[in-house]
Amino acid sequence: MVPFTAFVLSLAIFITPLTADAQGRGRGVRFGAQPVAGRVYEEPAFARGYADGFKHAQEDRRERRYDPVGHRDYREADQGFSRSYGTLEAYRNNYRAGFRAGYDAGYREDTGKRQ
Repeated sequence: MVPFTAFVLSLAIFITPLTADAQGRGRGVRFGAQPVAGRVYEEPAFARGYADGFKHAQEDRRERRYDPVGHRDYREADQGFSRSYGTLEAYRNNYRAGFRAGYDAGYREDTGKRQ
């Protein structure tokens, strides 16, 4: 009985790190998820979407219009895509997540210019 219990315990200890890895822990930005600070530029689609969203938000803010999904860049979400990044659908998900985050940041940024 003791060898069986020892075997089960060693198996549980061995499998635990594998299940944590399979859940995506420590693998960077998941598709559609907000990245942890400092990880934004590890994901090219998110970084490109963030920059584009920030730029569009600055323009929309001047016109006092909030409409992140109304932009062609957001709808197409393929700017800067390269096959080396993976599938186009995954790229689009990350690009749109970055676009929304960048748009929110750009729209809320107080540049000190009041009209």
